[in-house]
Amino acid sequence: MKFNFKTATLCLAAIGFITACEDGSNYNTGNMDQMAQADFAPSMAEAPQAMRKSAPGEPNSGADPAGVYLAYRYTYGLIMPSAAIKSTFDKHIQICRDAGASNCQITGSSTNSYSDEDIRANLSLRAEPKWLETFITGMKTDISDVDGRIENANTSVEDLTRALLDTDARLKAKTTLRTRLENLLETRDAKLPDLLALERELARVQAEIESATANLKALRARVSMSVVNINYTSERAAVSRSAVSPIGEALKDFVRIVSNGIAGVITFVAFMLPWMIFLIIPGLFTLRWVWRRRRPAELNKG
Repeated sequence: MKFNFKTATLCLAAIGFITACEDGSNYNTGNMDQMAQADFAPSMAEAPQAMRKSAPGEPNSGADPAGVYLAYRYTYGLIMPSAAIKSTFDKHIQICRDAGASNCQITGSSTNSYSDEDIRANLSLRAEPKWLETFITGMKTDISDVDGRIENANTSVEDLTRALLDTDARLKAKTTLRTRLENLLETRDAKLPDLLALERELARVQAEIESATANLKALRARVSMSVVNINYTSERAAVSRSAVSPIGEALKDFVRIVSNGIAGVITFVAFMLPWMIFLIIPGLFTLRWVWRRRRPAELNKG
């Protein structure tokens, strides 16, 4: 009964009112939750202060000294000659691959060639902030070397401080609760229904811990790696070949159009010829013969 007296004492400290103590072997999952909450409630209150001193994970490049955790997203619009887009695009992909997954990760890439003078490409990256500074400096040099320019550059920031601290605090609380449940499960004088209830509660808490761990890992990744989206667009010439290309295409199609017209006439003649031989021409001769027979008869009557 010594164990149950401790349980009752912890419950009193957590919820602030007196409960009647029944037989020690007749406990339930509600009492277990209250007991665990009494133990880890102080640690939840202290968690934000502790985490302001250090990041809740190994990577902390996205956090400033005040304990604010920010996720950055950069968007660049590059304009350059169409002949330089493919080589510049491939160079940036290779730089990211050479940097390794810890510094740069390619999350998407695409190229579209609408014509020789209209080529577009897109590159999406996740990059470590310090490495990204070096990459952006090199990117500006590459653009300058091909007589291109940065048409637009946008930066957006998402504050993940609250979400990250809350998730970390919940994870610590659930971990403490799991430890308490495991200790209760080791009690030898518990009844079978209570043991089954403990196992169900322990399984539920374990699932919540795994979910919180995954969420915390995703939040840390968003803080430690910035998202970069680069759009490559070919520069439009004042008078390009595409502006006069319809005339050239029409001249190229001249012979084909004439050939199609002649082919249509031949097809029409071929279609009408049997009708003329077997129906139209005999019909005309028949009408002429009838008309000549009726004409003398009408003259004689007159």
